[in-house]
Amino acid sequence: MKLAIIFLILATTFAYTIVPTLDIDLDGPAKQRFQPAVYLILNTYGFDASFGAFFSYHNETTFKHLTSKDYDVLAASVRTHWPQYAQELEGIVEAFNRPDVTFEYMSAWAYFHEIGHSLSVNIRECTAILLQTKEGIIHGRNMDQSPDAGRLLVVHFKFLKNGQYIGEAVDQYWFKTGFVTMFKYGVVSLQENWRYGHYLPLFMLLKKIAAGTTSLGWTFRHILDSDINNFDDAVTYLENVIVACSQFNIIAGTGFNQGAIISRDPISTYPTLFFNNTGLGNDQFQYMVQTNYDHWHKDPKGDQRRTIAENLLANLTNTMQNELGVYSVINTYPIHNEGTFYTAIMNVATGRFNYFGQEGITPFNDLE
Repeated sequence: MKLAIIFLILATTFAYTIVPTLDIDLDGPAKQRFQPAVYLILNTYGFDASFGAFFSYHNETTFKHLTSKDYDVLAASVRTHWPQYAQELEGIVEAFNRPDVTFEYMSAWAYFHEIGHSLSVNIRECTAILLQTKEGIIHGRNMDQSPDAGRLLVVHFKFLKNGQYIGEAVDQYWFKTGFVTMFKYGVVSLQENWRYGHYLPLFMLLKKIAAGTTSLGWTFRHILDSDINNFDDAVTYLENVIVACSQFNIIAGTGFNQGAIISRDPISTYPTLFFNNTGLGNDQFQYMVQTNYDHWHKDPKGDQRRTIAENLLANLTNTMQNELGVYSVINTYPIHNEGTFYTAIMNVATGRFNYFGQEGITPFNDLE
């Protein structure tokens, strides 16, 4: 309870982006599931300041490289292989009611990460922290993206199935009907990070998508929607599902040592990092940090987020080995940086899912 009060104070004091909450009934009509979220953003901010600015930026950096034939391939694949998600996207298109937001366009957004990798687009960074404590594994997550208009798109969702809440998500990518930050009650917390690894040329990527390869965001949806109900099964699925772009999947469960960093690539395979093979050698105080670079290499000189976070975690006092301690680390510059849209602090063992809309943060010199 004390931690919840502290987080409430932090959220109301330091987070300037309001994150609204909406329920999604997964048993309800697919077309209607995400329409309330579209209406909420449009009615609150208007199209131009929110979706319009966000779409325009990514049209110029990513989607401008697609031809009309490419859009048709993407749309046909979604309708053929993912009929439920196709209905959800149709509902989103209907809610926008704009000639420039078509089903073909939203199908491209469903594969935004894959297309971005294929075109070597420079995407902002993200950070994950897993800290093992006596109260379970605390999972800290920063989502970093651009442009700033994307902060207005962040929504917190609570998912219902058979009349019961089964999980939550917070994301700005929800309009592609997939998520990169998700929490399934009593099972796992989930996060995806961009990985600078191998990529598929666009023509090869489109072939894989046409053959039915899932999008990055739909892998977490599958864990939420399916009968995957334990950490081991979730890890096995994420290790083996066919992917079309490089990525890190960071996952935590309810039990001791149930934390993992899964490194995926459309070409090569890599071993999964678990708490019991980190080499830290201390069962009472273990942590893992993942940014956007392979953890078996040193941080690049120009981006020391992982090194800084690991040093801060190594020096946490006993009284700070908790959610507040993880928040203090992940909210430190440059871990919290100019592109940070939101922060989530999750603990599946206790059922706590805290989230904060974030403003960008820049270096501060207190001597000036």
